[in-house]
Amino acid sequence: MTYIGIDSTGVGHGVYENVKAFFPAVREFVYNPNVKNALVLKAYDIISHRRLEFDAGHTDIAQSFMAIRRATTASGNRPTYEASRSEEASHADLAWATMHALFNEPLQGESANTSNIVEIFDERTYRARRNRNCRRN
Repeated sequence: MTYIGIDSTGVGHGVYENVKAFFPAVREFVYNPNVKNALVLKAYDIISHRRLEFDAGHTDIAQSFMAIRRATTASGNRPTYEASRSEEASHADLAWATMHALFNEPLQGESANTSNIVEIFDERTYRARRNRNCRRN
C-alpha cells in the first residue's frame, strides 16, 4: 500500500488518527468547498479521459457518482458539491471514497514511469482473495 486518503471531518477524525499511527503518510481530507471542488474536478478529468474502470456489476459505484450535485454554499457565493442520502447511493460515500483514491493519480495519467491500480473490494471478495493468498503461502 502506498497511499491512503481519509475524510477527517467529524467522526472520521478518529479513523484518521488511528490510521496515522501505523501509516504516517496518510492523506487527510478536511471537507470544505475547495476540497470538494478539487476532488470532483480531478475525478471528472480521470473519468472523461476514460482512466477509471470498474466492474459493470458494481452499479452502486455509478449510482454514488450520479448522486453528487453541484450546489452553492449557504452564503450563496461559493460553488460546492453535495449528495442527498438514499438507499442506493448512501450519501455518495462510494464516490467520495473513490475520489480520495483518484486524488493520488498524476494529472497526465499513466506514463512510462507511473502506473496506478486501485482495487475496491466488497467484504466477500476481500475474504476470498485473502484466503486464496493464505493458502499459497
